[in-house]
Amino acid sequence: MHKPNNLLESDVRDELDWDYRVDDSRIEIKADDGMIKLTGAVPTLEEAMMATDDARSVSGVRDVDNERAAALDRDKFVPKGSVTATVLNGWVTLTGTVRNHFQRKAAEHAVSRVQGVLGVNNDVSLTDEPIPSDVVDRINQALRRNSVVDDSTIQVSNEGHVIYLDGVTNSWAAKQAAEDTAWSAPGVSEVVDRLMVVV
Repeated sequence: MHKPNNLLESDVRDELDWDYRVDDSRIEIKADDGMIKLTGAVPTLEEAMMATDDARSVSGVRDVDNERAAALDRDKFVPKGSVTATVLNGWVTLTGTVRNHFQRKAAEHAVSRVQGVLGVNNDVSLTDEPIPSDVVDRINQALRRNSVVDDSTIQVSNEGHVIYLDGVTNSWAAKQAAEDTAWSAPGVSEVVDRLMVVV
């Protein structure tokens, strides 16, 4: 059903006003041939997503672009459209598939900064990429190049796509750097960090 832009904007405003869960006092609504753009501000990511759902429920709306719910799309490290966020009582659950661990962590970081988010369940999975047969050698070489883990004694092993780190580091920074290095290897789906910090 086609509606004039001004009527569609009015209907979306009425629907947002109707939803007692959404404070829409600072939401701007712009309609363009069935496309609704929501800008402005809401107190929480949860309300932003509810506002999107409300707008989509209005007859004549073809799609909704909600800039307030676009934290994932704005993050340059998260591939656009690869991760979906759902919110329940302030907790965000992330689902989808990305190529590497850093994209998964970037998605978590992006939504955790949004006002009103109490916590994040990161259920984003990694694509099944082939793991090089010399992955352990590659990780060991990268560790030797890393000045932070210089004085550490680290043994690297793998079982399929899982990397195991054993040994000793002299700081938490070195432990984290070693784990990050292992995650950087292609095809890694999990890193089991069993390193001990001995100061």
